[in-house]
Amino acid sequence: MSDEPPDLPQGQYRSAWPGDLRAPCPVLNTLANHGLIARDGRNITSDELKSALQYLSLGLDVAIGLVNTAFKVHTDDPNSSAPGESDTGFRDRDQVNENGVPVLNLDQVGRPHAIEHDVSITRQDRALGDCINLNPDLYERFLQSAEDGRSFGIADIGKYRKKRFEEQKRDNTSMDFSKTSHYIACGEVGGIICVFGEGLGYRVPKEYIQAVFGEERLPLEEGWKPRWWKVYLVEAAAVILGISSYAWPF
Repeated sequence: MSDEPPDLPQGQYRSAWPGDLRAPCPVLNTLANHGLIARDGRNITSDELKSALQYLSLGLDVAIGLVNTAFKVHTDDPNSSAPGESDTGFRDRDQVNENGVPVLNLDQVGRPHAIEHDVSITRQDRALGDCINLNPDLYERFLQSAEDGRSFGIADIGKYRKKRFEEQKRDNTSMDFSKTSHYIACGEVGGIICVFGEGLGYRVPKEYIQAVFGEERLPLEEGWKPRWWKVYLVEAAAVILGISSYAWPF
């Protein structure tokens, strides 16, 4: 591997280069690996991130809501009422690029007590290990959790997440997984199902999961295409409600 990464056109895949910043979210890392946001994971603008999320066929309202939350200034005080601050935000105060435009880095998505949470599908809890990078053992167990062995639906992922909750409740005495974390986790799964699900049952083919979670790559070679005609806001809400019956741990 040379010292400098290749200069590739937007959309073409390359895995993270040494020194690139990445998030605990495989989808965000996938967007960076395809150059839909900054490949090095640095100085990402809100417009850049909104555009990338819309490429995945998320509705503009959903993309704006997610990005506006992410671009708030991070505070460890959940009761902070300062304008533009939030305990779920990622940015540092006065974090801007050379043009004065607010930016954030992908590794900031892993800030504790923000959106990043324990009981990940493929990442370890913060108190037990690496909460940012893929855990190979958890990834292999996730792949094996598909009931039919070929694709993943709401029930498959919901049951697996519930199993992960019971495991981490046993193994991590400092586990941080509130009701808010649960809703965020359901939203993550809802997004995966809505964006990558196929057919009437919106099941995600195993090879899509392997591409996104295993290689952090869009499964274009496997046949996936963005569905520009689809508005996912209503469907995502329905998915969140559906998965709650499988994954609610409280």
